[in-house]
Amino acid sequence: MKLPPLNALPAFEATVRLGSMTAAAEELGRTHGAVSKQIMHLSEQAGVPLFRKVGAGVTPTSDGKLLAEAARSALGDLERAWTDLKQRSQAPVLDIAVSATFAMRWLMPLMPRFYQRRPDAQVNFRMTGKTRIPDDEIDVILTWDRLRRGFHDDDDIQVLGDVAFGIVHAPGLEMDIQGKHLKVRNRCVQQLPGDVWGAYSRLTEITVQAESKTAYEHTFLVIEAALAGFGAALLEKRLVEDELKDGRLIAPFGFQTIEGGFGAILPDGKQPRPLVKVFLDWLQEEAKGYQP
Repeated sequence: MKLPPLNALPAFEATVRLGSMTAAAEELGRTHGAVSKQIMHLSEQAGVPLFRKVGAGVTPTSDGKLLAEAARSALGDLERAWTDLKQRSQAPVLDIAVSATFAMRWLMPLMPRFYQRRPDAQVNFRMTGKTRIPDDEIDVILTWDRLRRGFHDDDDIQVLGDVAFGIVHAPGLEMDIQGKHLKVRNRCVQQLPGDVWGAYSRLTEITVQAESKTAYEHTFLVIEAALAGFGAALLEKRLVEDELKDGRLIAPFGFQTIEGGFGAILPDGKQPRPLVKVFLDWLQEEAKGYQP
């Protein structure tokens, strides 16, 4: 791509518009000498004179007028695009990627408290799953399923709080428990990569033997399957809090707390906007108030 010296274009355009290098220098906050030097360099690179002196001022040549029109249009387009970008960066709109079940069962009921803090904000939820959401469409990704993701240190994760996982089932489900060994006819699992049950077993030393497993696309379907008595499920505690309280689900081994298991991931190359920081600080406060 062959372009003129771009840093000289503002001085050139202002000089043409104002008819004076001195006036252009005042508008741009530069010295007369700096503007004169940039225009001279631009003319040398073009290979043709761009101005001629008229009294105490200057006027563009025909070649100068041609370049000035193009420069004015390009600089105007650039200014409008830059203004739009700055406005978008400061806009009170937040796009977060989050599990549908986590949003429905824990985050969404808390959102009125966030809107009390930032009544001007608009938080849009994008549901995570098998298909990856492009980084340029979201501001932050919330992760809570660290059993699936793994326990290695992740520099890209901002820790927001803890999570707790446990095996749950409906009352009356046929099963056999011997110490830390569970034997059950069927396991209800989610259709996502990662050995969640194996990670849980290694962490807790609780082993599970099942004749079969049924996979569901979403976590909330796994919950409903467990409630219907289709088998045992491995779930995060806050997702089934109400069902545990009213006895519709039982956790025979309790729940294993995973410190730092709830966190936020910023898409690659993105700098957090002020609203993102406000939202994550609020989430961290809410997570501290929740005891898994």
